[in-house]
Amino acid sequence: MPKRGKKKPRKIKFYKKNLKIPESQNKRLRKFCKSNGLTENKVFRRALREFLVRNVHLIDHPHPEVSANQLSLFDFGTDEISGTGT
Repeated sequence: MPKRGKKKPRKIKFYKKNLKIPESQNKRLRKFCKSNGLTENKVFRRALREFLVRNVHLIDHPHPEVSANQLSLFDFGTDEISGTGT
């Protein structure tokens, strides 16, 4: 039986975001990056990741609405005709 080749890696989408900061913050950012051996993008990505992890509970997760005609097959406690089974 022939060996399978490696799976093709999944393509990752990237998005560009623009950010404006004052000159004083830019100087501090450059000094921080130089002293820690990081790039500005890495600092921004780390800061954003930490912020999102800390505040994940604030993100509103929409729940789909259930229509009135939805079947209630698994609602055991609210059966109107309870006790009449075969």
